[in-house]
Amino acid sequence: MKIKQTAGRTQLGSIAEEFAKVNDDILFGEVWSKDDAISIRDRILLTISVLTTKGIFDSSFEYHVFNAKQNGITIEEISDAITHIAFYAGWPNGWAAFNVVKKVYGIQ
Repeated sequence: MKIKQTAGRTQLGSIAEEFAKVNDDILFGEVWSKDDAISIRDRILLTISVLTTKGIFDSSFEYHVFNAKQNGITIEEISDAITHIAFYAGWPNGWAAFNVVKKVYGIQ
């Protein structure tokens, strides 16, 4: 699956052209688009895991949770993954991740 990403150029192109190019063309255009040993589903779960572990719950985390939903990862699957991650990444990080998940999955 080829991913077309333009967020880097849209948000940073005028001040960080090289960063934007690497984000859009390399990270998403090549790394995320690879269809080999790691599926897109696994890449999404790995990314959510790393961002949760690092305590990064900004718009990039929300994007990856939205991506999970769009790629068929159920609320049960993402909930189980975050519960597991929280034991290693810290319980507060789990809470923070679930706040974003609830928003993206439309849960009160």
